Amino acid sequence: MRWTIGCLVLLLVPAHAVEPQASAACGSVDACVQQLRLLAKQDRDFGSSMAPAESRLLKAMRLQPGATGALVQLLEDPDENVANLAAAGLRDVKVIDPVYFPQIVRGLDRGLGWLAPALGRIDTSEAADEAVARLLVSEDAPANQEAYAARLSGRRAVPAIVAHAACRRSCDEKTHWILGAVLADMDPEARRDAASGLLDIAVVAAEPLARKVLGMIDGLGEAGAVLEPGLTELAQQRPSLQPHVDMALVGIRSSRTGAIFARRLQDQPHVLTLRDLAETGSAGFAAGDVVTGLLDHGDAEIRVAAARALGFIGYAPAAAALAGKLDDPIDARLSWVAAESLGRLRASSAMPALERIAASHWYTPVREAAGSALRHIREGTAYRLKFHEKNFPLEFFAYQHIQGERAACLKYAEREQREPADRKLYARTAQAALSRLSYATTVVSFGPAESPGDNVDQKDVGVIRVTPDNMVEHRRTVSQTPSVALRTEQGWLVGGDRGEWGGELVFIGDDGRRQTLLEQNVEDIYAFGGRYVATVGLAHMLSSDGEVVEISLLPDGAWRADTWRVLPGAPSMSYLTRQGELLVATVGGTGLVVSPDGRMREAVCTRTYDTSRADRATREAQAAADEAAREGASE
Repeated sequence: MRWTIGCLVLLLVPAHAVEPQASAACGSVDACVQQLRLLAKQDRDFGSSMAPAESRLLKAMRLQPGATGALVQLLEDPDENVANLAAAGLRDVKVIDPVYFPQIVRGLDRGLGWLAPALGRIDTSEAADEAVARLLVSEDAPANQEAYAARLSGRRAVPAIVAHAACRRSCDEKTHWILGAVLADMDPEARRDAASGLLDIAVVAAEPLARKVLGMIDGLGEAGAVLEPGLTELAQQRPSLQPHVDMALVGIRSSRTGAIFARRLQDQPHVLTLRDLAETGSAGFAAGDVVTGLLDHGDAEIRVAAARALGFIGYAPAAAALAGKLDDPIDARLSWVAAESLGRLRASSAMPALERIAASHWYTPVREAAGSALRHIREGTAYRLKFHEKNFPLEFFAYQHIQGERAACLKYAEREQREPADRKLYARTAQAALSRLSYATTVVSFGPAESPGDNVDQKDVGVIRVTPDNMVEHRRTVSQTPSVALRTEQGWLVGGDRGEWGGELVFIGDDGRRQTLLEQNVEDIYAFGGRYVATVGLAHMLSSDGEVVEISLLPDGAWRADTWRVLPGAPSMSYLTRQGELLVATVGGTGLVVSPDGRMREAVCTRTYDTSRADRATREAQAAADEAAREGASE
């Protein structure tokens, strides 16, 4: 578990809110103060937002001799707007004389919004202690000004952080999370200073406290590497702490990192475990053999995540196994990931296979990935991260967006084959018939254990904070009207799609029997190539997953759904073509055509969105017109 603090920025207000007479050009402290007072006449909250003109004035004022003393004096001004502007000016003063510490504390007690970082500009342990103490009682920690103050204090704040971590007085449920987040965001020297003190606490503390402190050690990163022997001994002496010690050993990138992940993956393979392993880089190398074995796992998500992890941990012995996945017939994402991982490994032995894929693979993104891998191998260069290192999950799951920035298609060359209206029901044309096929389903959500009742006036309800300690699973049963239904000889295959709230594929028999085959959002269901298939998946926030599942009737009368082909994104639209194929368009990408035997190719797009039109309504009208034209042409 790693903690980071988001960037702290000055919130902007509209330019028209600034008094037009105010100017950032001031040639003396007195002139700057005069303009500051002029700006303060605005009727708004200067403690939470700062306009560009005000920021420019404060920057100009800090360049004047004697500015720090003048700003400190203004902290006690009766006009709160003036005081808040002065606090914002002191926030970015590079060094503040300790003599001003008492005035700054009084300003903080007054509640001035921008002032806390000034504590971090004072080079004393007293100021650093004050910063940490205020952090722990502040709102919105650790993403606030108090956290920034503690981070600015750096090594000076470490003794206070360690002391508070020991909970000699008292700790609430968020204390160690806040302290760990701030410490993880400090420079390596500060984290290294904290290491031994935190381990000393974990060794003697009761188990609940020891677990929390080990979580802080996890956030030290490689700066805590010196703790490996002590952590190993702690696990031997207190076996009940082993999982938490393992977490800390992984966090500090110990020599045992690979072995820990290998054991986890042998016991219970999981995509998120593979993601966490990949983030450890070469420290996870020892898990490579186990991860290579997962390339043939029965779950497509685990296969692609394993291929991804092998590249990040630098496990070169997997090159041959990865090359064997370059033309995977089921999952183009796996071929894309295999190509990039081979490039990361600079696997020259795979160049012939990559050259073949770069020239002939059916999917453009895979050809591009193979070409890129070849360049990295030939040039001996490393891949550049597309995201900040603290956003590693985005880097790892890039395979969910291999289509890249491609124009969305409005019309395909492949013509649609209409299905019989008595065997295929859609919500837009057969709502009444679908309502008779409604079924009960469970909607699952997560939130605080206690929430305001339905009869409570929402304006009287404050913010409900959700933490790992109060978050629980909520379940409620609802009646779901399917969005699509397909007739079979035994009954109906129906699909529901509630977006982020889930969906399901259900069989409703003529005899009244109901069976849930799959709990995924269903886009459509087809009788296709002698089989039944459904297009399923979800695009939500930064993730996009989709597949075509095959639906089979078993000898005992039960039904089952299995992955048949994996899509490079969630399906947004699909239809059967007049050539007897299945066209599936994915969210944010172009269409794919699947033949009855499972071969795939890219659809031919004859018209894309006109991206030069900025008006959204115009684009929607254009899309509706093309949809009507397509339906007319298919009749």
